[in-house]
Amino acid sequence: AGPTEYADLIFDKIEEIVNQNKAYLSIARTPGDLYEDKRNRRKSIMLGIENGLALNGQLQTLQHFAQRGIVYMTLCHNGDNDLCDSARGCNTHGGVSRFGEQVIREMNRLGIMVDLSHSSEKSFYDALDISSTPIVCSHSSCKALCDHPRNLTDDQMRALASKGGVTQITLYPGFLKKEGEATIMDAIDHLEHAIKIMGIDHVGLGTDFDGDGGIIGLADSSELINFTRQLLARRYSERDIQKIWGGNFLRVMSIVQKQQI
Repeated sequence: AGPTEYADLIFDKIEEIVNQNKAYLSIARTPGDLYEDKRNRRKSIMLGIENGLALNGQLQTLQHFAQRGIVYMTLCHNGDNDLCDSARGCNTHGGVSRFGEQVIREMNRLGIMVDLSHSSEKSFYDALDISSTPIVCSHSSCKALCDHPRNLTDDQMRALASKGGVTQITLYPGFLKKEGEATIMDAIDHLEHAIKIMGIDHVGLGTDFDGDGGIIGLADSSELINFTRQLLARRYSERDIQKIWGGNFLRVMSIVQKQQI
């Protein structure tokens, strides 16, 4: 099976699990779906793709995945693909490829969010120029605090905010701290640096728990209440905490979906 078939296999399994647990689970495709699930005390699953390799070089496959309900796609992962160069790649295209440009424009048309976590710095700026809608970096941290290729520079964060986008601090230890064990306080430091650079309307938390994310104090979802406690201790308002805990991400999602053709 190729990358497209593999992605479909994963989505098939998720749908099977949801269908077996309809009273507790739901696949949400819009912010409205999320709020409806919350009112009905159901857990929401939002489908996304991490690595545009799943398209297998076929632009029309994006329409297929849109019909399956994906809400965002990360253009690349840990290595260059046919869309763009990765932060851990070999500068294959010198940024976003011609095919990658077509994909971004089609994502805009279909109302799919463009995610630039994992992309190289040149790919980041290329995609920011190409996209007609705000973009997200779903799980990236601050290069000023931890000099890692996967993290964003202050200039990148300013550019992202100027276009209405959002970056979400990730809990992958190596992106928070170069030496020693990363803790919840390191995550707070990265969040507050991002707020200082971008403003409260452009930040969030992208745990990456399914990709080796997890640090002392925030090891898994059962400990996420600790993050809220830290925000309350720093006297963040309820409104600002709502923005950090997904409100900003949902704002971008709403804009992207409303502008689909």
